Amino acid sequence: MYNLTLFASLTAVFLYAMGFVTLWRSAKSNTDSDQVDLAEPMDSPTTVVSASSNTTVLPWVTLAALACHGFACVNALIGEDGLSLSLIGVSNLVAVVMVLVVAVSSTKLPVNNIFLLLFPISIFNLLCLNLIGPGNIAPLELSTAQVAHILISISAYTALMTAALQSILLALQESRLKQPSKGFYGLLPALETMEHLLLSMLWIGLALLSLSIVTGLIFLEDMLNQRLTHHTILTSLSWLVYAGFLVGHHIFGWRGVTAVRWNLAAFTLLVLGYFGSKFVLEYLL
Repeated sequence: MYNLTLFASLTAVFLYAMGFVTLWRSAKSNTDSDQVDLAEPMDSPTTVVSASSNTTVLPWVTLAALACHGFACVNALIGEDGLSLSLIGVSNLVAVVMVLVVAVSSTKLPVNNIFLLLFPISIFNLLCLNLIGPGNIAPLELSTAQVAHILISISAYTALMTAALQSILLALQESRLKQPSKGFYGLLPALETMEHLLLSMLWIGLALLSLSIVTGLIFLEDMLNQRLTHHTILTSLSWLVYAGFLVGHHIFGWRGVTAVRWNLAAFTLLVLGYFGSKFVLEYLL
């Protein structure tokens, strides 16, 4: 199994690197084309073929990389002795979910350039997975249902963490509206596209968080004895804030700074629900 995991990891690294190079060349060619004299035809056959090739190849490369990365990640987390929530294993799950969320969003939005940031992060995590041994952590002997709940919860936190980071990026991008887009900001999608991406991330994260809450209520027996009440309350409040913003966006058209504030407030509640419950259990009770 180790050899198979290693093969999947190396294949994913190669595919992520291939996708990164493809995107980088595309971004560079677009930048160069902006500097071409206006007398030159912009839609030359070479440019059209190159853009079409990138659009066609990248989704398949990303999908194959995600499949290999996901396989390696699951094998790192779930072993014969149970669920191992090692830092490296969880970091790889976070990377998989982040790429997956953007990949799903890219089917409707032109946000492929964000992979220029996510692909190197995924490669780094995969290299750590194979070069650094897991920390001194004992596997958890859990039922299949409990393992599923934990993995869904981590995926929900990751999707919403990605949305929180993207909302900060959106706020920075809005603050630079009167400045020319150079460097990293020049590679970002348009502001309207970034807002649509944030909404897509929030819908995906809210769906996963809903599933996490439901499976937690079903599979975690005797929640009061497990002292998880405060965790459930804070997580539910976070869900209400996320849902409240999405309803407000649909009815009142909330966006921009309002979206950033609601998103960060909801994510703060979510973080408090996890770290706050850990603090209460370990130090107060």
